[in-house]
Amino acid sequence: MTESASTRILTVPNVLSLLRLLTVPIFLWLFTHDQENIAVIIYAAGAWTDFFDGYIARRFNQVSEFGKLLDPLSDRVYIVSLAVALVVRGTLPGWLAGVVIGRDILVLIALPMLAKKGVARIPVNFTGKTATACLLFGFTCLAYSETTFGGAAVADDIGFPFVGIGAALYWAAGVMYAREAARRLSGKDTVRIAG
Repeated sequence: MTESASTRILTVPNVLSLLRLLTVPIFLWLFTHDQENIAVIIYAAGAWTDFFDGYIARRFNQVSEFGKLLDPLSDRVYIVSLAVALVVRGTLPGWLAGVVIGRDILVLIALPMLAKKGVARIPVNFTGKTATACLLFGFTCLAYSETTFGGAAVADDIGFPFVGIGAALYWAAGVMYAREAARRLSGKDTVRIAG
């Protein structure tokens, strides 16, 4: 990857991540104002951009430092916002939302502390990516169960297992990140690893 590519901001993947982030207030408003059908279409379309922005970034050498921050931020906001909306609607148990959101809160607390100690940002691993995919799909199914579309009555039967698996993998990835952070804090890894 060239230096110019790593410092670019205006790339297709970054635009997709930004669009995903910008749709959050739109689908939240629609979902909580009896417009569930269109809200779910917007959410599902946004969730798919998470796959495409990563693919495009790698395939067309558009990986950027800005994108490495923006993409996971968009994912976290996307997941947390719908989790909260589903709890408000009574579709998702509060404790399950808490399991997912609690992990994100811990990461948000840990990141500045690690940065202050000079620990380089830890790249997202496969477990974390899989967890995000499961949560996005599971939450989309749960939101779909609130619509008048065909199959809505059984969508939560599909969504809950994915959310459960995603939550478990989310924490597993968190443990892996914590171990890597501890290893770096011990001084065994002083080379910056982008991710």
